[in-house]
Amino acid sequence: MSTSNVAGGRSPLADLPAAVTGEVRLRFAPEPSGFLHIGHAKAALLNQEYASRYQGHLILRFDDTNPLKESQEFVENILRDTATLGLRYEEVTYTSDYFHDLMKMAERLIQEGKAYVDDAPKESKQDDRFLGIESKCRSNSVEQNLDLWGEMVRGSEKGLQCCLRGKLDMKSPNKCLRDPVYYRCVAKPHHRVETQQFNVYPTYDFACPFVDSVQGITHALRSSEYTDRNPLYHRIQEDMGMRKVHVVEISRLNLAFTPLSKRHLKFFVQNGMVEGWDDPRLPTVQGIIRRGLKVDALTQFVAQLVSLSTLILLITSSN
Repeated sequence: MSTSNVAGGRSPLADLPAAVTGEVRLRFAPEPSGFLHIGHAKAALLNQEYASRYQGHLILRFDDTNPLKESQEFVENILRDTATLGLRYEEVTYTSDYFHDLMKMAERLIQEGKAYVDDAPKESKQDDRFLGIESKCRSNSVEQNLDLWGEMVRGSEKGLQCCLRGKLDMKSPNKCLRDPVYYRCVAKPHHRVETQQFNVYPTYDFACPFVDSVQGITHALRSSEYTDRNPLYHRIQEDMGMRKVHVVEISRLNLAFTPLSKRHLKFFVQNGMVEGWDDPRLPTVQGIIRRGLKVDALTQFVAQLVSLSTLILLITSSN
């Protein structure tokens, strides 16, 4: 067990697998679908601590793959919150910067027989995945899949009924590997690329391993809630023929009687139960500051959470 400085103190940091000083590259990658809360703050500063320890690099990346939930307002407030936390990163990037590359990769996987277009109803797909039943579309020819993919890209009536799925293992005990969805149609412009009409958007599961690899990320810190999805992350990189990224599993922060889910926080905001994302009753960075906690006290508290989390840090990597 090695040590590193956290907020002026000493705290144990578990070693990153195969880490080389000066070559470690990390990312803090929030989705712009809400304000940062204290759980995000912990993850952000933990990334920063590792980047500092290995004299490496840290980037801020917005994983903006779902226009139904995301907005420029959230981007601007996340930038504000990272500034409040004193997060030091080298550049700001967006998953949407890679939309065209991701579409080309999706088409390549179709051509290689590693993905197919499914036009079954959503409820039917969900039930079949749970039961391990293969879709009738799984046996479609490459030509049929490319035709249906074209319908999706055009946003036609037929295309809107379809989704692109990876052809993995419908019998896997890990249900995440049962032909997951890679692309879906979304009838809404993206807040960053609305001048370019996209009718299809990648899922987080498909986009994240691609962009991590392309951006040269060496270690991806992922919350323990993604444990079952980590094999999918590596399988997608393998099918894409891309450089593998080490996955570092970190504990998820939970606080008693305090929701730390953006979905739950959004419910309170949208239903007028609080004044907004910066309501002092919410565990958002802005809410906590508005409640009266000094910035230094907040960052010291988060630093202590980082210190505690490293004591139970679980590291997983593919050899």
